[in-house]
Amino acid sequence: MSKSLRSKSLAGMVIAAMLAATPLAPAMAQNRAPQGQQASRFEFDGKTYQTRSQCLAAKKRAQKRGTIVGAVAAGAGAALLGGNLGETALVAGGGALLGRELGRNSKKC
Repeated sequence: MSKSLRSKSLAGMVIAAMLAATPLAPAMAQNRAPQGQQASRFEFDGKTYQTRSQCLAAKKRAQKRGTIVGAVAAGAGAALLGGNLGETALVAGGGALLGRELGRNSKKC
């Protein structure tokens, strides 16, 4: 195995481990209203929202951030490990796709 191939596979594993470690598990919490009516509260990423639309907007923002962070982390890792411009751009695109998929596959609000 050549040295450049080993460094690229190592970079891929490091980036995948970094992205897999990010918490993306939202939860839904319901509390009862004081009058006995059922009031819904939606929770995503440790924050509570009054409506589902607010929760979905927060989730969409988190997905966009995941895409950007994935691209930046993957691109920086490839550049630091000595990849040329084409390889770095290719790895950054892969990181963006991975970040987007991780955000898409999280639980719903």
